[in-house]
Amino acid sequence: MINYNVTRWDVSCNHNSTDVCSVILGITATHQESGVSAYKDERISVPCQNLTEFEAGAEAFVEGVLGSQGWYLELQTRIANQMTAPEPAPSREMPDFSKMTIGDGYQDLPSEEEEAPAEEPKPAAKKKAAKKKEEEVSEEGGE
Repeated sequence: MINYNVTRWDVSCNHNSTDVCSVILGITATHQESGVSAYKDERISVPCQNLTEFEAGAEAFVEGVLGSQGWYLELQTRIANQMTAPEPAPSREMPDFSKMTIGDGYQDLPSEEEEAPAEEPKPAAKKKAAKKKEEEVSEEGGE
């Protein structure tokens, strides 16, 4: 089971009034069994309303944001990713790489004079080349 706690609630009001215009909502989700947690916060614009009225409906507002804006899923996914993330290997003696010759057989780079074997032409290209050769031969013979 995951517990969700409001860990940030910074309400901003319009200048010289008590009308709320936005709130920074921060939520910490904690997996009860493992203790793994995830945090998300965001500034959320709200329709102008009286501060007292807004905070009276805070629980419904928070649940609405978490559900409708995908926060539940995002926080659960973050927790799941942490729980399944690779961990460092246990302590051990590592191989002595300084005594190894890594890259045996791959030390000499090919010279510029050496060329890679040419690809075999495709059948259509062979026919075109043969036809061109025939035309050249017939032109030479016709002079």
